[in-house]
Amino acid sequence: MPKHIKALKCPQCGSTRATLIREDHYRCDSCSTEFFLDSDDITIHHKHETVPDNSNPFSFIQSQFSAHPKRSLLIAGGASFAFFLLVIIGNLTSSRSMDRVAERIAASQGGYGYTGTLKERMSYDLESLELFTSAAGRPVVVVCGSSYPSNTSSKQAKAFISLIDAETKKLLKNVELPDVKGDVDVTGLRQFGDGTVYLNLNKKRLYRIDRSTLDVKEVQGSDFDQAEFSEGFATVEFFYDDYGDGLKVMTNLGKSYIYYPIANKLYTEKSIHQALIEKRPGAQVYTHFTFSRQTHDYEDQQIQLVRYRTLEQVGYPHYEPRFGWEKDYGGSGIFTDASPYRKVFVSPFDIERSHLQGYEDLTPGAYYFSPAVLHEADDRVLVSFRPTADSEAAKIFRCLDAKTGKVLWNFTDEEDKLSYSVKATRYTGGYVLAYSSEVWLLSNEGKLIGNTNIHKLIEGE
Repeated sequence: MPKHIKALKCPQCGSTRATLIREDHYRCDSCSTEFFLDSDDITIHHKHETVPDNSNPFSFIQSQFSAHPKRSLLIAGGASFAFFLLVIIGNLTSSRSMDRVAERIAASQGGYGYTGTLKERMSYDLESLELFTSAAGRPVVVVCGSSYPSNTSSKQAKAFISLIDAETKKLLKNVELPDVKGDVDVTGLRQFGDGTVYLNLNKKRLYRIDRSTLDVKEVQGSDFDQAEFSEGFATVEFFYDDYGDGLKVMTNLGKSYIYYPIANKLYTEKSIHQALIEKRPGAQVYTHFTFSRQTHDYEDQQIQLVRYRTLEQVGYPHYEPRFGWEKDYGGSGIFTDASPYRKVFVSPFDIERSHLQGYEDLTPGAYYFSPAVLHEADDRVLVSFRPTADSEAAKIFRCLDAKTGKVLWNFTDEEDKLSYSVKATRYTGGYVLAYSSEVWLLSNEGKLIGNTNIHKLIEGE
């Protein structure tokens, strides 16, 4: 049968643009529908297979939903479940990762005492370091101050006492002081003759530190066996260093006393001077070390390291004698250059008060400038000095045999970081020196083991 010519149109979209793919078979150039021609009446049959449209990323999905609605719904449901499952797992993983990041940040910035959890950034107001040696022979650094969160006011500051091992840098004890208001001022730390360590803050609060347990306890007036202290302390501080293990106290009733806790003896400002010259029935001879002083009478005198012995009883008032060449006129009064005198190295007044039993120059011929005795013991004495009168000369730390005066070792502070009031304590491994915020560890052979800025350690810097 002859074929009749008719306009060729896509049965799907009506487009007249088509491509012959084989005999009587065409593909629409617009919608990609395939169709063929019946040879009798030019009947057009078509197969609608929509391929993905690059301009519409969802065209394939739409076609699948149209062709297979039930299967498509099942596939879509499964895909949605898988998607939400992946989201949940991803969130959990991300959360744990953020926690680890936060922990690392806290460990590097969160300050001393990090325990594995995110710490609040703190601001600190810290005092100069104090030192003592525990009953176990460990070097203990005492840090006092206050802290508050950086995003708050300093009015929220909380006072604290921290005890740190100078060698291991481990926090041994941390005590909060909720009753201490305002600034924290370390009046001093002193170890008494019975081994008890006392810490004084703001000239108002006294704390006792147990060298065995490192427990810190505030001492109240009622803790002492003195009726005069029943009303409590208005002020309390250490009495003069060279007068022994005493406390200067003003009660809340305004009464002032000098109190010696070990002996449990109470004195007034007047009676204490008489107490110094009283003989003690249990007194023993003790050996100490000090440097002589330069006097106006003999300004060119050479400073000596003096080893001396006094008669004293632990816990009772005693007086440390002063050595240095001076003129003794035999009493008090007004004297002239024509007045008779004796040249003496220690005055009769100091001999009587200190119950001096003898003394000698431990290192004859040695030169010392700006010297200080840092630590004394039966076997060794640690001193510091400058070798020349030059104020810029590097300070030397020297360990001497306490019996012979032999130099055991020298350590030179080349960077001049320990030029002023250096504190020292001896432990089983050597000596610890402290000034301001830093500590230095010296071995028993005088080698520098290391130094640490304790304030930066606490602040997390």
